[in-house]
Amino acid sequence: MPKAPDAHKEQPGVKHIANEFLAESFDYDKATDSYTCPAGAVLTSLGTWHNKKGEANETSFRFKTYRADGCKTCALRSQCTKLNKRIIRRSEYQDAVDINNNNIKQNPHYYKRRQAIVEHPFGTFKRHFGFTHTLLKRIQKVNGEMNLIMFCYNFLRTKNILGFDKMLETIKNWQPDYSKIVCALKIGFIKMIYSQNKPSVFLQSYSLLFLKAV
Repeated sequence: MPKAPDAHKEQPGVKHIANEFLAESFDYDKATDSYTCPAGAVLTSLGTWHNKKGEANETSFRFKTYRADGCKTCALRSQCTKLNKRIIRRSEYQDAVDINNNNIKQNPHYYKRRQAIVEHPFGTFKRHFGFTHTLLKRIQKVNGEMNLIMFCYNFLRTKNILGFDKMLETIKNWQPDYSKIVCALKIGFIKMIYSQNKPSVFLQSYSLLFLKAV
């Protein structure tokens, strides 16, 4: 079965732009790195990357801008832009976005199924648990809070499906494989030592880890 596609967001309408002239209606040519508008004009870029800033002033992603000449004399300008030139932004991730959108269009039933699966837990968090917002701030703390909420959800979900007695029995007989977790911790430790540019310490630490592994 093909992998369920990720979420797809249609481009919202713009008051002064006709739907036929939204950015998604422009044809992109990867070979020339240019767009062609519905009226036939070509939009080109200087090749300069700009940074899209997030709420914390961090760089969310990079994008390039594309402009067309001749917009002033275009008979369809009123449907396209209020500026002297139509400007389009293209994200560095646009290729992946286009592939994702195409997958969704080709497999709409998978997307509907994904919505049904994903929306249920978040609906439970908000309506049943009352978590309409996080109590903490910054990504590390929020991740910790969400992990705790999801653990509670999984615990209750498992109890509802298996029943309390069978869930306890399953937990008692559970034999988890910690080898992958230990391996990840070792790799992280090795990278930390190596980043300190101390070859002798790195080799010594790596030897100890290797001997413990065997």
